Amino acid sequence: MTRPNRQPARPTVIALRRSQSVVPVLFLLLALAVLAAGCGTAEPEGTAPPSADTAHAAWVQAVRAGDTAAAERLADPSLPDPAAFARDAVARMQDYLTNPASPTGPLENVSVEPVADGAGRSVWQFAEKRWCYSTQLVSREGGWFVSRWGQTSVGCQ
Repeated sequence: MTRPNRQPARPTVIALRRSQSVVPVLFLLLALAVLAAGCGTAEPEGTAPPSADTAHAAWVQAVRAGDTAAAERLADPSLPDPAAFARDAVARMQDYLTNPASPTGPLENVSVEPVADGAGRSVWQFAEKRWCYSTQLVSREGGWFVSRWGQTSVGCQ
């Protein structure tokens, strides 16, 4: 008895070849869905936050994360050099956060307090120190920007 010359893998190979044209499209759709889900809460680039509290929280997050680009977008455009202001703030805090010789010790917590009268305060609790930072905010062009930021002792226990 002779067996017919049958290749059982052939239908599977043909099906895979046909499906390969769909795989890149499905992968692209999945990537776009993930991207869209991650972008739901962020401000569009070039758009200032609509509230002082949102701008203040975004500033503290940018400085903490070392995100110079985000800090630059939040810096008051009327400053003499907003980009330098933002870079300096991020670099100074990143030195405290990453330098093994920092007098602060590791960061344990950051709390962001609500903005009142154009100023917000954040409390940075390090292992060795507790520092408070004051953030001065201004409303310009329909959004809020950071015009000053630095350590403060006012109301900092």
